[in-house]
Amino acid sequence: MNGCIETPRRSGLTLIELIVVLLVVAGLSGLLVPLFAGTIQNAQQVATRASLIQIRDALSEYWRDTKHVPLDGVTTVATESDRFDITWLMTNPVTGDTSVDFAASTRIGWRGPYLNASTGDAVAYGSPLMIDAWNQPIVVQDVDPTASLRDVRVVSGGPNGVVDVPGATATASLSVADIGDDLYVTLSVR
Repeated sequence: MNGCIETPRRSGLTLIELIVVLLVVAGLSGLLVPLFAGTIQNAQQVATRASLIQIRDALSEYWRDTKHVPLDGVTTVATESDRFDITWLMTNPVTGDTSVDFAASTRIGWRGPYLNASTGDAVAYGSPLMIDAWNQPIVVQDVDPTASLRDVRVVSGGPNGVVDVPGATATASLSVADIGDDLYVTLSVR
């Protein structure tokens, strides 16, 4: 040896360095968490709107096929206000299964399923249903079942899960206070 004293090589972090690193990580997370929370909320709204549009389009096709089908003979005691039941987009309302009952000559009847499957827990809710990005059931509102021009809405309760849109209020008459945080799409059919 030549008289030099070797200092041991250091590996790892000192307590002060570790505290500085943790403070930097905490500061970054404080900035990024609100950014990601907004992104998640936006993604939930986009996904829910896509589901609402899919259901609206299925309702439109279903209406085109079944608007002249009388509801007597339907196993449930259905009335015209039941016409837009989401369950009927997945199962034939008369037979209760997915069998097609469509007359090609008249172009009248059920030729679904118009939606492939329930996205919600059908066992828990008792029937097939569609849910939004907040895991709440999507509802269909037929404002006036006796009108010649039907005002139909497909509604999500939004982040709070409560449907605020009053079912008997025409879409054109809805105010911002009526809507709350709900998301909806409309369908006008004759």
